[in-house]
Amino acid sequence: MKIIKFKYLLNKFDCFLFDQWGVIHDGKKKFTFVDKTLQKLQSKCCIIVSNTSQNQAEAKTDTLKKLNINHLYFKKIITSGEYLEYIANSNEKKLLKIKKFLKLKNCYLISNGNKNKVFKNIGLKSVNIKSAKFIMAMSVKPFENFNKYKKILNQLLKKKLIMICSNPDKFVFDGKVRKFVLQVGTLAEYYKKIGGKVIYIGKPYKEIFSYALKDLKFDKKKILMIGDNTQTDIAGAKKFGI
Repeated sequence: MKIIKFKYLLNKFDCFLFDQWGVIHDGKKKFTFVDKTLQKLQSKCCIIVSNTSQNQAEAKTDTLKKLNINHLYFKKIITSGEYLEYIANSNEKKLLKIKKFLKLKNCYLISNGNKNKVFKNIGLKSVNIKSAKFIMAMSVKPFENFNKYKKILNQLLKKKLIMICSNPDKFVFDGKVRKFVLQVGTLAEYYKKIGGKVIYIGKPYKEIFSYALKDLKFDKKKILMIGDNTQTDIAGAKKFGI
C-alpha cells in the first residue's frame, strides 16, 4: 500500500466524491477527522455520492444534521433515492425502461419500516405479493432473519417480478452495534442468484456518477472517489474512469 500525503491530493484533484456511511460517519457518529478534512477542501468541489434510499432532503435532515455534519461542505448530495426520483420524472430514453415499472405504482415493498419520502414522492403503493407488479427493494431491518427474506423472495420469483434495488450495498459496518449488518443489496444478489431479474440504482453503476457530475465540467483525471467499499465505491469509480 502506498502512503499518500493529503497535500498531494489537494494539488492533484479538483473534485472529491465522498461515500457517506463508512467514510464520514458510521451510522452512530461522525468521524473525528471529518470537519478538519472538509475545511481544507473548501476551495474544491465536494460531493456526497451515497447508495442510501433516502433522497437529498432526508439525507440532510435525518442523517447529516443528526450526526452534526454540515451539509454546506458539499456542493451536491447525490443518493440512490434522489436519482430514483429523477428517473421517475425524467423523459430520457435510457431511463424509460425503469420508469415503465415505476408507473405501474403497485409494488411489493422491502423496507426497514421507516417512512421514506422517495416512495411517497414517486407515488408508489405497497401491496401484497398477489397484487404486486414489481418489487421495490429499498432497505432492510439490520437484524431481520435472512431466511425469512429468502422465503419471500422465492415466492416473488414465482410471479416473475422485476426487482428494483435502490441500494446495492450488501453490508455496512454499524457503529451502534459495532459490527457489519445486512443491507438490501444482499437480498438483490440472492434474488438474482435464484433466477430473478434485478435493476440496480446506485454505485457501482456509471449512471449515478454521471448524474452526480451533471453540469460540472471536470476532467476525469481531476476527480477522486473516496470510499470504503471495493464492490461499490471503488469498482464504480473504475467503471466510470475516475
